[in-house]
Amino acid sequence: MQNTQRPSQAYKDDDKIDLSQMVGTLWQQKGLIAGIGVLGAVLGVGGSLLSTKYITEGLLLTPSASAPASDPTKKLQLLSASDYKRYESALSSGSRLEDFLRITSQTETPDGQRLQAIAKLPSGLREVIKPEFAFTDKDQKAFGIKADGDAQNALVGLRIRYAGKGPSNGTPLTLLAEYVRDSVIKVDLAESTLTNCNTHATRAQELRNQQLQSDFVIRQETQRIADLREIIARHPDAGAAESRQIVSLEKGTERFLSPAAQLVAAEIQIADLKLAKAQRERERVASELKRKYYCDAEAALKQAVSGRKLLAELQNLQSAAFQGRDRAADIVEQTWNELDLERERWKNTYITGMRFVTPPEGTEMRERKPEVAPGVALGGLLGVIAGMMFVLGRAPWSDGHRRQAGDH
Repeated sequence: MQNTQRPSQAYKDDDKIDLSQMVGTLWQQKGLIAGIGVLGAVLGVGGSLLSTKYITEGLLLTPSASAPASDPTKKLQLLSASDYKRYESALSSGSRLEDFLRITSQTETPDGQRLQAIAKLPSGLREVIKPEFAFTDKDQKAFGIKADGDAQNALVGLRIRYAGKGPSNGTPLTLLAEYVRDSVIKVDLAESTLTNCNTHATRAQELRNQQLQSDFVIRQETQRIADLREIIARHPDAGAAESRQIVSLEKGTERFLSPAAQLVAAEIQIADLKLAKAQRERERVASELKRKYYCDAEAALKQAVSGRKLLAELQNLQSAAFQGRDRAADIVEQTWNELDLERERWKNTYITGMRFVTPPEGTEMRERKPEVAPGVALGGLLGVIAGMMFVLGRAPWSDGHRRQAGDH
């Protein structure tokens, strides 16, 4: 009988998969498949162990330097979202972190070396230090503080997260918090000292110029009084002042009054000028003292010193600025007290106010992706599948393959 089956159909029949042969092949090579599966499980364990990270995370509160932190009855002032831009570039600078570690003698410590590795990454600090906004009612109750302003745009604090290959007990987070504190202190004080240095230097010069002008006017009025007294001495009748009428005259028209009235007006004007001069002198002395203090503080900021030491050094800078001044003088004492209060507020804000909501020590968590057990299961499963594919790929398990082998 003539075979009418088409060639293509015959080819398909020749290539038909023999499932029993395939299963037999897999069973014959079960040892190899199991070995590859075990290898996959071992690789799964290794991958799990290599992915192990020890993570410590904490929220560092960052109150504003303008907050009345010295008064615990006042509400805590929080930075706005736009305010954070002032600190962002400083906090994310790897070179600044390395400078901080060097200044604080932390370069060779274990924590210092951990942070140096972060500093060398292009976006390492941006991933480690992130702002946290939206201070909700729940947050206020949890933290035990009250927030002013727009809560949705308020900067609650900075979320600091450190992940390392080995356990660290959370100590790198404490060092990172000190770096944040140092950066915020220097950014704030650099702006404050520069502004106040320039403001008080200009103000002191303005007041000095006003004093020179006032001294000139006083000399003129003093000479005018001497002239009026000489006129009255030569003309006794001109000394009779009319006291029954009070008139208001514009400046320059007082010459129409009697010499005695002009004399009284000139003496009153000199008295007013001297009072204004005394007030300007007080302000000038205060501005000069503050100029010296803030300009010296600005110069100190350019030195290699930590933020904490800079705050402590401000006391010595203040003493140097007041050297040679009479501390018993009221304006000197007043200015000293103002700078004292400002410095104490800075300390309370940066040292006491900047704190973790919860201390990071003892909060370290171990994280693996995947964990060991899932890693073993997943690795073993993938290993078995890979082993089966390897065995089937190299075995002639189809009818077509067997025929071709027989023909040869």
